[in-house]
Amino acid sequence: MQEPTRDDWFFAANDAWDAGAHKKALSLFLKAAAAGETHALNSVGYFLDHGIGVARNSTAARDWYRKAAKAGDVAGCANLAICYRDEGNFRWARFWFERAYAQGDGDAALELGRLFLWEGPNQNHRKVVDYLTKAVASSGVSEDGRKEAGKLLKSLGRK
Repeated sequence: MQEPTRDDWFFAANDAWDAGAHKKALSLFLKAAAAGETHALNSVGYFLDHGIGVARNSTAARDWYRKAAKAGDVAGCANLAICYRDEGNFRWARFWFERAYAQGDGDAALELGRLFLWEGPNQNHRKVVDYLTKAVASSGVSEDGRKEAGKLLKSLGRK
């Protein structure tokens, strides 16, 4: 009998997650991650970040997101950026959102626009408009993200 591959574990983990078998899903994501499946690294981080099938552990979640991001997983970059943003570390949030955007995540451009907008009187208006415009134009942005970026541009007097 053939040994399961990292893809087998990853797909089985997603099936278990969909079925509500969270502890089993986490166990399978860990096996897939150990076998080199980069998306599984992000999934383990997500389970830890949200306390799915395991006690919530934001420090461990960030470590898993970082592993995913460094392995080239765009969701790992975005999730790591969200962790930093939520704790108020905008410098590192920008760094990881920029990485996510560079890999095609249009919603990361929206987040970057928001970060620059939140800088208040010190904001770089050009960067706010630039990132929001990129979000609207991106093929990798969610429909909600595109609408929100458009509303923010309109509120700034842009189309």
